[in-house]
Amino acid sequence: MNPAAASAFAPSLDGYRLLNVVEEYLAALQVAGRSPRTIEWYRENLAEFSWFLERDGRAATVADLQPAAVRRWLLSLNARDRQLAPSSLAGRVRTIKAFGTWTAAELDLPANPVRGVPIPRVPDQLVPSLRDHEIARLIQAASESRHPQRDLALVLLMIDTGIRLSEVAALRIADVDLIDGRCRVMGKGSRERAVPIGRRTRKALRAWTSGRRPTPAARSPMFTGPLGLSLSPRGIHQLVRRLARRAGIETRCSPHVLRHTFARAFLTNGGDVFSLQRILGHSPRSIQVTRRYVELLDEDLRAVHRQASPVDRLP
Repeated sequence: MNPAAASAFAPSLDGYRLLNVVEEYLAALQVAGRSPRTIEWYRENLAEFSWFLERDGRAATVADLQPAAVRRWLLSLNARDRQLAPSSLAGRVRTIKAFGTWTAAELDLPANPVRGVPIPRVPDQLVPSLRDHEIARLIQAASESRHPQRDLALVLLMIDTGIRLSEVAALRIADVDLIDGRCRVMGKGSRERAVPIGRRTRKALRAWTSGRRPTPAARSPMFTGPLGLSLSPRGIHQLVRRLARRAGIETRCSPHVLRHTFARAFLTNGGDVFSLQRILGHSPRSIQVTRRYVELLDEDLRAVHRQASPVDRLP
């Protein structure tokens, strides 16, 4: 937007308080069928930006939605004691740009007012994954925990299917078919998919569900705490970390690491990348995302080569 156009629109934009427009945007996302988790992520980021603009006590308006304001906000985030990761900064910029695009269409602006803000580059990093001996130790720790049936079923399901943390937390009894060996999960973008479940995991899930008292209804959460309430994503994340510490696993361990662990093992054991893409719930257009898991297999091959190189083993 050139300065003349900006000045022409400024008076009308000053009449729209930013927080009110954000609420309208979030409502539009809900109507469009975006997932609750995505909407909450947008809410947190846009509220954080609005509060930054209003730190001097003045109500921010749409006229404040400018590249310079976004840059100052990003700099303030990294001026704190703990700097944000590049991926977190990039996520915030994507949120602001998406909001700017919607605002421009909604208010009939000539262009997205923050279209010129570049998305920070995120370095490619391999997420660690557990090796077979670490998987065995984690499973052993789960089977010896305070709630062995639940924890064993939970850990085996994540390692056996690679489903996301949010998908595990949202799982219901009716979503799991222990006869055909699959579970129905709702992934990103409200895309439902069926994920295969192995024999050993089905056995653990059957033991956990049949041992619960009172017998859970079909719509009951699959994984619950002592009071019968659904385990939250945060609770599952903490549980996995706690079990990893008990197992003496030095590798960083989280539900996301277990997802990568599944992907690496699936490819190592002969699975193909297109089947992996469907199981993980990646969009057909996001093959680059799935290729990151292939890089895990490449790392395994390099490790094997270091041990078995015919040239390096020469005396």
